Amino acid sequence: MTEDRLQVYSYRWILLFIFMLGNVSLQILWISYATVTLEAAVYYSVGEFEILFLSTIFMITYIPVSFIATWFINKFGFKMGVGLGAIINGVFGFLKALAGPNYLLVLFFQIMISVSQPFFLNSVSLLSANWFPESERTKATGLSIISQFLGIALGMVLTPILVVLYSFEAMILIYGLYALIIGIVFVILARDKPPTPPSIKVLKKDDKIKGGLNLLFSNKQFWILIIIIFVGFGAFNMVTTYIELIVAPRGLTSIEAGNLGGLMLLGGIIGAQVLSTLADKLRKRVLLIKISLIITVTSFFLLSFANTTIMLYVSGILLGFGLFSVGPVLIEYAVDITAPVPEATSNGLLMVIGSISGIIFILGFEGFTTPSGDYFPALIALSILSLVSFLLSFFLKDLKID
Repeated sequence: MTEDRLQVYSYRWILLFIFMLGNVSLQILWISYATVTLEAAVYYSVGEFEILFLSTIFMITYIPVSFIATWFINKFGFKMGVGLGAIINGVFGFLKALAGPNYLLVLFFQIMISVSQPFFLNSVSLLSANWFPESERTKATGLSIISQFLGIALGMVLTPILVVLYSFEAMILIYGLYALIIGIVFVILARDKPPTPPSIKVLKKDDKIKGGLNLLFSNKQFWILIIIIFVGFGAFNMVTTYIELIVAPRGLTSIEAGNLGGLMLLGGIIGAQVLSTLADKLRKRVLLIKISLIITVTSFFLLSFANTTIMLYVSGILLGFGLFSVGPVLIEYAVDITAPVPEATSNGLLMVIGSISGIIFILGFEGFTTPSGDYFPALIALSILSLVSFLLSFFLKDLKID
């Protein structure tokens, strides 16, 4: 096994691009009710909780399905795994547009869409490892994470605009058609892995090892990552799900709530690109994790006390840069410290932890407000929990990356 067997293929960028398009669709279908919660409640003739549940169900479904998806991906590869997710997402995303105001039918289709999520998210690091050299691995993972942010941002910003310009039904139909088209395109163009590996790590990789979960849970560094992911993903899911309810008591409309969500995700997109590029160049992933966490702590405190639109927007951008951008660095750091555990296994377990925390945070912080309905107490609690994560990051250690 020598380096002359290594080769990098330009098709990796096409594959990454269509993966990102599929991920964008999935995230739009997940978050599309967040900035029109009140309007959706009227349309489906249900309460606010039932609308919030349409987003929460993604985290609930993720927990059991993630283990199935991880097994499927490890056994059948990237193309089959993500391809299955893309088709499920496309078919049921389109069918949801045909359900009309029937809430129970929409809930069923939303559950089926959520089944596709682990097949995408658990494959992020596998795509990077299979197709990209070490010098581009975190960048590729970063772009995959950015597609999640982009999808969420589009879902938050475009949804209220589409509802106002056209109708609730038209918004759902547009998203459903996009999901179906990109699902078909992905199945046609996707490839499992290149003819020759892009890095020595892939070249040296043996058959999938057994006992991967035991290796993960016996790793102290991985336990610290679990706590950081638990807090970070929980806070992310809580804020994005409750965003309209958080800003409404402070005088913002649903469109302004969408703008805030978009700015948060814009900060995340910029941060993910910056941090993933620096991670590949400097090989100092722990330092970057610490920087992102201290920005998160600061921005949560700012958001807690923000009482003007400008302050909310500024704190939102900072929160996005700190909280959302660290994802690719954490995922690749997890791959490094847990080798030779398969990428889909460590990646998938972290995503399961994030889903569990999302459920806990969304349900736990429901109604955690002042008497006037302001989510100030919840935001202060998130600030404190983020501070704990920052302090724990000092126990992480950088590994030498070949």
